[in-house]
Amino acid sequence: MEIPICTGCAKTGVLCSTCETKLGKGEISELDVELAKTLHESGHDDVGFERVVDVGDSIMILTKKKFLGKLIGKGGENLRMLSNKLGKNVRIVGTENLQDTIQDLIAPAHISSINKVYLSDGKLLQRIKIRKGDKSRLRMDLQEIQKIISSLTKDKIELTEE
Repeated sequence: MEIPICTGCAKTGVLCSTCETKLGKGEISELDVELAKTLHESGHDDVGFERVVDVGDSIMILTKKKFLGKLIGKGGENLRMLSNKLGKNVRIVGTENLQDTIQDLIAPAHISSINKVYLSDGKLLQRIKIRKGDKSRLRMDLQEIQKIISSLTKDKIELTEE
């Protein structure tokens, strides 16, 4: 399993000092811990994920592309199981390529451009523009999408409609 907590913690349900420190620093969330335990309890030791984000009415699992199919399961059975156990609608997004990840987050809206802007303080701003009229097609709020993308890149994100 490739998960944010150690396998021992996923098996026992009790966090070791290292994982407890990660939780305290905000490197992992309670939701990361809950998903890791759920996957282990259901016998899915061949999957992994990087992070889980609560986006209000649903939960987004960010994972490597190689785990997408296994997390979804045959006919979506694992996805339904996770939705039932976590009590919210679950969406799975691959994180290999930033542009693909962004597209997955804003789908069914479309990206019109991604620009890198170097700020005077040396930080990087990524300006992402979606097609005019696509804002109503977004499945979540622009600020939530910005927060998720920013947490993946550690860059400042500006998401706007063209």
